[in-house]
Amino acid sequence: MTLTIFILRLAVSVLLLPLFLLNFLGLWTWICKKWFPYFLVSFSETYNKQMASKKRELFSNLLDYAGPSGKLSLLELGCGTGTNFRFYPPGCRVTCVDPNPNFEKFLIKSIAENRHLQFERFMVASGENMHLLPDGSMDAVVCTLVLCSVESQEQTLQEVCRVLRPRKMSSDNQWSADEDEGQLSRLIRKSRDSPFVPVGIAGFVAVVSYGLYTLKSRRDQKMSIHLIHMRVAAQGFVVGAVTLGVLCSMYKDYIRPRFSDVSKK
Repeated sequence: MTLTIFILRLAVSVLLLPLFLLNFLGLWTWICKKWFPYFLVSFSETYNKQMASKKRELFSNLLDYAGPSGKLSLLELGCGTGTNFRFYPPGCRVTCVDPNPNFEKFLIKSIAENRHLQFERFMVASGENMHLLPDGSMDAVVCTLVLCSVESQEQTLQEVCRVLRPRKMSSDNQWSADEDEGQLSRLIRKSRDSPFVPVGIAGFVAVVSYGLYTLKSRRDQKMSIHLIHMRVAAQGFVVGAVTLGVLCSMYKDYIRPRFSDVSKK
């Protein structure tokens, strides 16, 4: 077992050696920034097909946030190649912010394909530092698939609040903390949406607990071997649960809808 793990580690190290070497030479970041836009172009086409109806629903009320002039000043944070442009309302004044300057030429192409928008400018900046934008200069801020990759979500959201125009909420839009979803109900809802996550966690805890319980009764087996077996079993349970969860999500999101469409036809 120890030899197998050593061989696997060696194989992974050999496969990742070029990446470590590129990172050491300072080229990996440059390569990622250079080629990531090309990957995102092909990915965005598929993503927009799957999410088109949802995006139309989410962006349908953007004009409700327009300023006194009736024009909507919108900031897209982490704009990428401009995949959201076609879902924005006509006459919208769009300002784009992204830390990767290589997106600019793709944005120009997207603007040419979406003549209903008024493109203001493209800024190379991170979400944590948008000092070039004045306070209260935007009516709305859009960021999709962004907050998972920023260095500081708290600082990014502080910048978003700073650039947003102060807006008074009507009595119909007011809400109280009592009406908000609590931590326990949120946990229950997420467990129902992804049941294999709590199953994986519970299995991991159970395997580790059993392994520690049987630690004294391992007889002649070395402690290191016992711990390795316990770790492999626990990790295997988690990986198996995650894999089943992914397969289940793929079935519900892609396979089952196709069968339902065929049956309707």
